[in-house]
Amino acid sequence: MELKKRKYKRQVVAAILDAYRRQYESIIAEQKAKIIDLAKEKTELSTEIENYKAKEHLITLTLERAEKTAQDIKEQIGLEYSLEIERLKNFSQKWDAYFNELKEKYPLYPVTKKAIEANEKVKNINKNDDPKSVIEALDKVIDSKKKQKFNPKEKIGDYIAATSDNGFNLDEVLNPGKLRLEDLCKELGLIEENE
Repeated sequence: MELKKRKYKRQVVAAILDAYRRQYESIIAEQKAKIIDLAKEKTELSTEIENYKAKEHLITLTLERAEKTAQDIKEQIGLEYSLEIERLKNFSQKWDAYFNELKEKYPLYPVTKKAIEANEKVKNINKNDDPKSVIEALDKVIDSKKKQKFNPKEKIGDYIAATSDNGFNLDEVLNPGKLRLEDLCKELGLIEENE
């Protein structure tokens, strides 16, 4: 293959080189503009990524705090539940002891009989029983007592009948120091007990 030599005029070569130079400068200017745009976009995206990382960190801290708070609340509720169960057990033991003492001391007293019935209803509650029906039955016992008209003579008669067969309690007659008039009046329902 043979190369043919051609002669170009200086002005033609300068014009061609000038055209290539302008085209090259135009491409470089476009590339510089793209680089500037990409650098700006990179900066914006970097800032956005940093914002997302900060939000992610904040969310992580918030979730960790929420989990710790939930755990603390769960432990607190468990402790309160245990304390309440213990308090109810203690109350139940005290109530049973007091109630047994009343049953022994006044077995024939009508209020004692009603209380024994109510206590049996409470003890016989099954998991399947409707609590409302049990509460309503207990309310009826309590309401029937409230609706009765106060009759002191009847109260004294009930007390005498409940404490002994002949109406007197020999222990209380022989040991009057143990008998307090205020307690007797409270037991008879003549005065109300302060809570």
